[in-house]
Amino acid sequence: MKKALSVIIVITLIFSCSTGNKKNKLEPISLKDTIFVKPEILKTDKLLSVIWNIKIYDSILILNSPDGKGSVQLLNKHTGKYISTKCIIGRGPGEFSDMIDYKVVDDSIYIYEPTENSLSVYKSDTFFKDSLSQGANKIKFEKHKANYDVIPLNSYYVSRAAMGPRFALFNRNGKYISEYELFPDYYKDVKNFNHKSQLVQGFIFDPKPDLSKFVSIGNIGGILEIFNYEKDSINRILERKILDPNLKIESDNGWLQNEDSKIGFHGLFTTDNYIYTSYSGLTIKEFKEKKLMDYIIVFDWDGNVKRLYKVEGGLRALAADEAEGKIYIVTKDSEGGDAVGVIKM
Repeated sequence: MKKALSVIIVITLIFSCSTGNKKNKLEPISLKDTIFVKPEILKTDKLLSVIWNIKIYDSILILNSPDGKGSVQLLNKHTGKYISTKCIIGRGPGEFSDMIDYKVVDDSIYIYEPTENSLSVYKSDTFFKDSLSQGANKIKFEKHKANYDVIPLNSYYVSRAAMGPRFALFNRNGKYISEYELFPDYYKDVKNFNHKSQLVQGFIFDPKPDLSKFVSIGNIGGILEIFNYEKDSINRILERKILDPNLKIESDNGWLQNEDSKIGFHGLFTTDNYIYTSYSGLTIKEFKEKKLMDYIIVFDWDGNVKRLYKVEGGLRALAADEAEGKIYIVTKDSEGGDAVGVIKM
C-alpha cells in the first residue's frame, strides 16, 4: 500500500443543510491523499460464479453468489475455505427463490425474497446450522406488493418500494405505517413512472449497526443521503451530492440514462463509525469497457470524506473488517472470473 504523491482526484461535493431545503451549488474538492492499493486474491476451494454482494460475520464471509444449489456461499475469511451453502433454491420448506437480498446486523441475518415480498429473520447460530427452516420469523409486508429490498431499524422496517413511494415504513410485524416520497433535486425532471422505477433501482441502502438511522447511495450520479425516523416518519438529515448524473431525458418510453450519464456509487457497507462505498465517476460509455468501480470512498456519519482508495483491478461490492484493518472486495481474478480480494486499510 502506498500513498500517491502527486495525484489529485477531484470530486464534487455539495454541502446541504439537514432539512435538505437549502439550495446548494457544486464545490470541487481536491483529495490529495488518495491511497493506491492492490488487493490480494483470497484463494478458495469453492468454485464461484458471479458474486453479487459480500458481508462479514465474525470469521465468516457471506457471499451472495448462486451456484445452482443455493444463493449464499459461506467462506472462512482467513483461509478462503468453503464452509457451506445457504438459502437453498426451491419451493419446499426452508427453501428460497434464486433472487434474494440479505443484511447482517449484530447477531441477526435478514433474508428478503422480492418474489414473495417476505423477510426471514435468523439469529446467527440458527442461520449457520446445517439445516435451515422457515418458521414464525417470516414477515410479510402489506400494502406494497413488491419491494426491491428491506432493512431493519429500531422498531421498524424500511423498504425500497418497487411501485409507488421511494421508501415505505413498516412496523416489525410488516404493518404499513407511512411513506417517503422525496428524491434529491438532481432528479426533479424524472416524472414518468417507468423512469421513477429505474431511479429507485439506482439506489441502495443499509442501516447503521445500532439501527438508529440509514444511509442511501445512488449510482445514477453520485448521491449520499442519511435518514433517521421520528414519530413514525422517515426524515432526511443529510444530503451530499458527489456527482452530477448528467441526465438527458429524451423519451418517456426510453431509458433514464444515456451513454453520457455519470455513474456514482455501487457497493455499500456500514459500521458504527464509517460508511464504506465503491465509486466510479465514469460515464456509462466509459464504464462499459471496465464494468468495475475504481475507488473506495470512506465517509463518517456526518457525510465527511475520511479516506479515498484507488483499487488496482477495480471492485464492485465490499465489506470492512475494522478490527483486523481489512476491506474485503468483490473483484476479478487473473482469468477474469469473480473473486474475493483483500485490502489492508
